[in-house]
Amino acid sequence: MKKIEKKTYSDEFKLSVVKDYYTNQLGIRTTAQKFGLPSKNYIENWEKYLKKKGLLPQDAVKPTKAAGRSPEKVIRDDNRTEREKQYEAEIETLKARVAYYEGLASLQPYIKKNKGSGK
Repeated sequence: MKKIEKKTYSDEFKLSVVKDYYTNQLGIRTTAQKFGLPSKNYIENWEKYLKKKGLLPQDAVKPTKAAGRSPEKVIRDDNRTEREKQYEAEIETLKARVAYYEGLASLQPYIKKNKGSGK
């Protein structure tokens, strides 16, 4: 049976990998693959190790990526005519009414009917 040799990495290499992980847009798994590491756990463990040893600041973290553009950042020219804007507003109103009436219809089985009310 062939003995598997455990590879050792220098602190400089570990630090360069963690710093690269912090600065690139790649995820932790892709960064591990980039450096030929068998698992993302290496980077996670090295991060803790380097902080403990004082080679990396305790508050060092990878900046989080934005989840996408916020609606405020998306600015579009409004090329619609007044009639199109009016129709779109009317459609939104009608959609709201339909949703309201569908909600009422779903409550119908729970509404008691007054058979003999003489009002």
